[in-house]
Amino acid sequence: MADLLPECLIHKILSYLSLTEATRLSILSKTWLQACSTLPNLEFTVKYRNNMKIVDNIMERYRDEKIPIEKFELSDFSYLRLVFPMFDKWLDIALQNSVKHIVFGVPSHTSYPLPIFKIFASKSLRELVLSGSNLKHVSLSSGVVKCNSLRKLTLSDVVLDENMLQTLLSSCPFIVSFIFDNCYGLKKIELLNNLQKIKSVLIWKGGNQLVKIQAPTLEHLSYVTQPETSPKLDIVDAPNLVSLVYKGNLVPTIFVDAKLPWSCHPRRLLLESNGTTIAYVMDRLMYMKSSNQLKEVKVYRFDWGEVRWHFVELGREKEAIRYYTERNRFRFLLDW
Repeated sequence: MADLLPECLIHKILSYLSLTEATRLSILSKTWLQACSTLPNLEFTVKYRNNMKIVDNIMERYRDEKIPIEKFELSDFSYLRLVFPMFDKWLDIALQNSVKHIVFGVPSHTSYPLPIFKIFASKSLRELVLSGSNLKHVSLSSGVVKCNSLRKLTLSDVVLDENMLQTLLSSCPFIVSFIFDNCYGLKKIELLNNLQKIKSVLIWKGGNQLVKIQAPTLEHLSYVTQPETSPKLDIVDAPNLVSLVYKGNLVPTIFVDAKLPWSCHPRRLLLESNGTTIAYVMDRLMYMKSSNQLKEVKVYRFDWGEVRWHFVELGREKEAIRYYTERNRFRFLLDW
């Protein structure tokens, strides 16, 4: 009965399991054994030397048998420099086997020289997720390599400077999604007309960087700051912005001051902050609503005991918000 399923469907089933779990199902039949030995999604965690040998054997088999790789995910917790040449080897194999999705994570203090531009030279890569890499000392002497196939780029806890960020963005001009999560080593984050197809941007700012955005195709922007970090956000041009999400204790003036010229007019603005800050800007929000600049204002308060958001009745927002303490979180949903 187990042999009735086609291999492509078995691969789909196995994609929801870990490599260890999938391997256990290889005893079902020869068809399942074959499917388990040609999994398109590979996920490895390197912790010790014996583990490295297992990963290396699997990757060599995929190279020798030319087995296609859809997704290659590698996390390093070994803290061993001797694994660096293995990283290069395994990435090369994944790229040779037309990998479409790479998720690569190393400790944030690692000195591994990630071959970022070799990765960008791939013609099949659709998504790249980097976590913990240090790109500050990567040489730019080889010039910019265009990765026109890339559609999603995520940088998390990555060390880089402004020059490297601009080089990366110039290398993947057709991405539609960009996530910049708590990266450091630079004073400003600029997206200035170098992303021709960008639709969604999420910036989780860990430092005090200036964020400047000029993206005519941008539709969704999420901007998150640390509790006491200054919200330096400058939206130069984003005429097609549909939704704008901001989370932080210090609300940018541009969100609530009706006298400031807007260079973008999102249909929906979500502000999440503490009670003290929201109460401070409440008058401006109500003015914007009464002057028909806003179609609707909805207010929610987070209940820490029930761990969920509660709707606050319209007309009582200001009194309710002033009543609660600094610890409380409020969420404003504004529709234009």
